[in-house]
Amino acid sequence: MYYDGWKPSETPVKLSGEDFLQRVRDDFPYAVDGGVERVVHTVLEVLERHVSEGEWNHLKSGLPKSLVSVLP
Repeated sequence: MYYDGWKPSETPVKLSGEDFLQRVRDDFPYAVDGGVERVVHTVLEVLERHVSEGEWNHLKSGLPKSLVSVLP
């Protein structure tokens, strides 16, 4: 099957919560107090403050349950 403009290498990969955190650990080159889990949590807290409650709930509803566990 051919789809014009589709780039398989850019297709999102489904990750569990732990897989997501491991990917961030692998790609985040800095050591921080609290580890990468704290970095992810802080970034998501900031995001939550800057989107509407409806947008935040929509985001959460589209995530796998295992990934929702990393949300604040």
